[in-house]
Amino acid sequence: MDAESFSAISDLAGADLFAKTKIYALKNMIGLFNSKANIASLAVSKNQIIFLEEKLDKRSADNKKLLANKAVQIKEFVLPHGREVDAWLIARVQALGTKLSARTADVLAVALGRDNAKEIKAGGKVVAVQEVYNLWQAENELQKLACHAAGAEITEADVASLVNLNEEVDAFELTNAIADGNKQKALFLMDRFLRQQSGGEEKGAVIQLNALLAEQFRSVAIVHDLIVQKKSEVEMLEILGWKSGRLFIMSKVAARFSATSVLGLLAKLKALDEELKTGSVPPRVLLDLIITQLWKE
Repeated sequence: MDAESFSAISDLAGADLFAKTKIYALKNMIGLFNSKANIASLAVSKNQIIFLEEKLDKRSADNKKLLANKAVQIKEFVLPHGREVDAWLIARVQALGTKLSARTADVLAVALGRDNAKEIKAGGKVVAVQEVYNLWQAENELQKLACHAAGAEITEADVASLVNLNEEVDAFELTNAIADGNKQKALFLMDRFLRQQSGGEEKGAVIQLNALLAEQFRSVAIVHDLIVQKKSEVEMLEILGWKSGRLFIMSKVAARFSATSVLGLLAKLKALDEELKTGSVPPRVLLDLIITQLWKE
């Protein structure tokens, strides 16, 4: 139920003794009912009333009272983080009637974006985590893999052939290949990204790839600046909100390119983006230009 089909508090509370028990699910509407009187009325209702909130400001005085109310059952669905993702995948795939080894779960978790979460810290502690995946995406991939496995164990080869990498994972791997000077791997990753993302519209996919590369090299430029400021690794992680693995990769790329060359590359990627959006040169030709720029310095 949303605001357009809103029911009065008396309807939700089930004032009519002879009415049948009902289940109400109200999305993002707790603010309309969050008063002591309303909550008390709903708590004794014979109806089942569920409030679905995408976010709940726990700093709000009203919400603090709500969370402390013994008559209210609170269930928070938090995305698995880090190695919790692997455990969730293994447990979920068992429910689907097939198997997933710890090693294959690790490969699948990486493909989904497990290692690309952004950690928000305060006082040296992680206070929030922004994941790049969601459980709907994970569930869809597991359903696909389970169907393909037909009761057998899901293999790493199955993951490699059937699972579309999260865009940010592709960009992360691509940046790593560039840092290693591995042109063959970088070309493979670019081609795979275009095949996965094009959907029959190659130009849009090339624009997207160019944007992802620009975002990665902006991160490299920031790392360069922090190095110049002589920030320690701990300080960098605190400022950037990254995991140590991402900082390691970006630092490696930063060592491969000078600060001046990174800024020059960003300018060239910007020019290529403008040409992609306004010019008439075939996208694949411009993609070759992108690749040339990456190894020109």
